Formats: sequence, C-alpha cells, structure tokens
Amino acid sequence: MNAIRLAAGIVIVTLASTTFNSAMGEDVEQLTPPSMPDFRECALDAYDRPYFSSAPCPSFYFQTQALFFQQVPRFGRQPIVVNNTNNTTLMSTSNLDSTFNPGLQATLGSRLQNGQTVEFEYLGLFGSTSAVAVKPDPAAFLTFPNNLAGNAFIDMNRVQADYSSSFNSFAFNLLSCTGFCNSAYGSGAAGCCDAAYGSAAAAQCQSLSGFAGFRYINFNDRINISTQRVVGGVVENGTYNTSTNNNLYGAQLGGRFRRTSGPFGWDSTGFAGLFGNDASQTQSATDFPNFPLRPPVSSNKPGVAFVGGGNVSALYSLNSVWNLRAGYSLLWVEGLALAPNQLDFNFASAQGGSQLRYNGGMLLHGATAGLEARW
Repeated sequence: MNAIRLAAGIVIVTLASTTFNSAMGEDVEQLTPPSMPDFRECALDAYDRPYFSSAPCPSFYFQTQALFFQQVPRFGRQPIVVNNTNNTTLMSTSNLDSTFNPGLQATLGSRLQNGQTVEFEYLGLFGSTSAVAVKPDPAAFLTFPNNLAGNAFIDMNRVQADYSSSFNSFAFNLLSCTGFCNSAYGSGAAGCCDAAYGSAAAAQCQSLSGFAGFRYINFNDRINISTQRVVGGVVENGTYNTSTNNNLYGAQLGGRFRRTSGPFGWDSTGFAGLFGNDASQTQSATDFPNFPLRPPVSSNKPGVAFVGGGNVSALYSLNSVWNLRAGYSLLWVEGLALAPNQLDFNFASAQGGSQLRYNGGMLLHGATAGLEARW
C-alpha cells in the first residue's frame, strides 16, 4: 500500500502544481497571457541565447541520466535452508529482497508540425545479490524445506543463493504541451524570446504536458542455489537453478509539469497503465554426481500487470542548450513472475517445478543525476 500511495502521490503532485498556480489570482495576471502563444516562432529564433534551455515547449530535447536505484522485490517469504535439528530457518527469500541496481535512462523528444511532441524513452537496470548459510554445529542437519531427496541436498554443510535480475523498458509517448513565460519585457511568446535574449534573471517559464503512449518492459531474474555436502572428506556438490522471463506490453497515460525561474527550475512526471504479461519460467536440479534430479522443466502463460511511476527533478541551466538534472524516481510493477516465487523443493514429485506463479511485484526507486539538452 505504501508503494501505491507513493506512485499515486507523484502523479497527483504533478497535476496539482499547475492547478495551484492557476488558482492564484495575482500569479494569473503576471504569468498567464490572455491566450496561449505559439512558441514555435520563439523556438526557431532563439538559438545560442542565454537560458533558452528553459523554453517551456522546445522543438527538440534529449535527456540522459544515471540511475542509483534500490530494488525491492515482493516475493513470498519462503524458507530456502532449514535446520531440521531444531526446526529453524537459516536462509529464506527475504535475504534476497534488497539489491542495488545501477542503470541508465535516456529520453529523446521532437515536436511535430501540428504542435504535438513524440517522445522515446529507454530505461535499463541491472542488479544482483547473494546469501550464504553454513552448518552452525556438527549436530545440525541442513536441508531444503520438506525435502529428503538427493545426495548433495541432504545434511548440507554450505548453501549459497545468488539472485540476479535485469530490467529493460522502452516507451513511445505522444505529448501535448501548453506553456508560457513571463519576463521583464512582457509575457507570452515575445516574453519567452525576451527571456532567451537576456532577461533570464527575471524570466519565469512553466509548462504542463499530458501524454499517452505505449510501453514494453522485459524483466528477467534468476536464482542459482549451490550446495555442498562433505562425506568422508569428499565434497559433494549440487545445484538448483530457477529463472523467469516477463514480457509486458501496454498503454500508459501520464502528465508532466515543468517550471523554471532564471537558471533554476524543477519538473515532475507521473504515469500509470495496465499491461499484459507473457511470462515463462525454467528450472532444473542437478545432484551429485552430476545426476539430473529434476531435468529441465518449463512453463508459460499470460497474465495481467500494473505499471506506474514518476519522478521529481531539480534543474540548473548551464547555457543556452544544456541543463543539469538531479532528483528522485520510482517505478512500480505488479503482476510479475519472479524466480524466488517459483521455487519448489519437492524433488520427489514428477510434477514439481511445473507451476508458474504471478504473485510477485517490484518497486524500483532511488536517486537520478544527468544532463538534458533543449532546442
């Protein structure tokens, strides 16, 4: 519920900011012209001018940002290693639920002849984490939950679980931008150009964009469990591997608000949509000595997912084209098939590992920093 409120809050703040400014009577007189100007003339006439990077509805823009995200997956808190001697859990999927994901986001936008803007976005994140359980004392008897099948999976001395994931998102949006500027030389289109030509210290620009688009997301993750058992000085090794692949397709709606005052500014974006998810999972277990205790088994089926997110960023203009950006972003996905949710330790069953579970979600959030160019 906290993730839902956080995602919804960013969308609400984005839309409410413009409503608040419009409601202030004095600000309306100072910032809002009687009719919305055409910024195309201003945009074409303002190259190489100070602070033109603050133009509210540019003809072309490009952003690139480094992402420093924390990955918070929502999968079932399932035990992985238990000590049957005292019925305690030494490792569970909760030991894999917090990973750091470095990534990259790039956005490219261009205005069409009809005044609307087409926008393309890529976002990629990659992360991994590990957990280890060892026999705490000679009397401990380590196994997988409810499993007494196999050689290297019974009375284990050491177990290591490695979890990795990758997230790639591609979006296409069609935006409609409404914006205006106010400067010491007037407001509207002329004021925008005046601001670009030298009254930047007094210029204030803002814009509100609504957009609709299509997003494709590929999310895949993998959990590799390696075991060791020492018998008579001989180390017996076993592995249990599970991986999933999620392909999400869907439409999204969103909004973006941007405001600048001289070289400083901020913007905020929020979006959400319902997606179809074509997911699959594959798993196998290899026991000592290289015996396929569970030969590779896979399953796939369609599902429904929700995707929402947003960001808030501070801006600083470097020159007529480039801005610095720094802020906070989040992305929430619900309805994923996650690898830890597919774990099935019933190796004695012929049907084990054949189910595909969609009961997972993912919250990705953290800091962003980068550059943008606007013409």
